[in-house]
Amino acid sequence: MWKVFGEEGVMVQFGSIWAERMKELSKRRKDRPRFLELLDQADISHYLDIHQKLHVFKMKLPETCNVDDVQFLKSFIQRIIKSVEYPMVELDDEEQMAALIITAVEPEDEHRERMSEWYKMKKAEDKKVEKD
Repeated sequence: MWKVFGEEGVMVQFGSIWAERMKELSKRRKDRPRFLELLDQADISHYLDIHQKLHVFKMKLPETCNVDDVQFLKSFIQRIIKSVEYPMVELDDEEQMAALIITAVEPEDEHRERMSEWYKMKKAEDKKVEKD
């Protein structure tokens, strides 16, 4: 059975299980209110990189968060991970490789931009052809 920090679940639930376990494991920790505030703002997702056999948790923060917030989350979460007896992800009591990505930057979709420019050029060309 799959587990995230000792909590059983299925892969489609891993993001929400991870967040709930973080809330539980952060009890009695200094700076917990700030952590919970940032965690509640985050969009947490999970995917499995089958080629590397790596579970990736992605914590997407709003763009209003700054570098200090990201650094705070990183160190806070690292302390939690080091202090618990559970691996981040396990399958049938065997630890799985896992990583966490914390970001507040929206990746640029270069493909969408290029296609948008291409469609604009195509539309302009079509208008020229219609006029002729």
